[in-house]
Amino acid sequence: MTDSLGVWLRRSRETRKLDLDDAARTLRIRRRYLQALEMGDYEALPGPIQARGFLRNYVRFLGLPVEDALARYDAETGKTPAALYPVTGRQPAPRGADVAALSRTGERTWAPPPPSIEDERAAVRANASGGVMRVLLGLIAFFVLVALGSYVWLRFGTGSASPTSPPTAMATNGTAVQPTAETTLPPATPSFPVAADGTVRIRLVPLSHAWVSLSADAAIVYQGIAAPDQVVEASAEEILIVSTGNGGAFQLYVNGTDWGVLGDQGEIVRRAWTPMGETSLDAAAQEDS
Repeated sequence: MTDSLGVWLRRSRETRKLDLDDAARTLRIRRRYLQALEMGDYEALPGPIQARGFLRNYVRFLGLPVEDALARYDAETGKTPAALYPVTGRQPAPRGADVAALSRTGERTWAPPPPSIEDERAAVRANASGGVMRVLLGLIAFFVLVALGSYVWLRFGTGSASPTSPPTAMATNGTAVQPTAETTLPPATPSFPVAADGTVRIRLVPLSHAWVSLSADAAIVYQGIAAPDQVVEASAEEILIVSTGNGGAFQLYVNGTDWGVLGDQGEIVRRAWTPMGETSLDAAAQEDS
């Protein structure tokens, strides 16, 4: 009789003499999630999309065929999530216990962990330094234009021109009525909806084809080019991080509330949320350290 998915995973790990804590530390996946996969307790996992991501990384770590593991998971759960694009690109070589995840043919089956907090912090600092430089250049250009305009006005202006008053409307009783300027209020930012279960959930609806990366609690849930008919979502107990090269290509929903588009068209966006609201990546790095 064919073993269940959990028994298959546990026996494969024990055959390779790997400890569950070592696997959790290497993959940066919580030990209880790996244990839930081995016990077949899929209700303890955050959601079907994240469960498939955890399972994919774990079977690669164990050197098992990914398609067989996903087929067993679908057969046991009866769920078929939306198709996701695979993570592409060159992967770094495994170290230490990761050598056990190489197949007999020498093909790489190990999936690297998501970027470390130091990598996130370095990226944020690089973006911040570039933004400060652009602001400084903009201020310098503004003051140069103001100085040039003042010089031209003082040198060639007659100084006799007086500002023209706006036309005065007359009421039906003959009293002059001064026009009032319309006041346009900026759109209100939606308040953060705190979930009752203490988690935070992000849902991205692609408006066009665009690359996006979504990680939950330091585990990559999705990374690739999302299509307009594909929904990318995840939930986390600590932090969710979204990265994309085109913020205007995604409609953002936080805990079921519509937050509008993720950013401007062509804008590089990196945003993070905790169960208490949106946070900066620097603040998240300080809390983790």
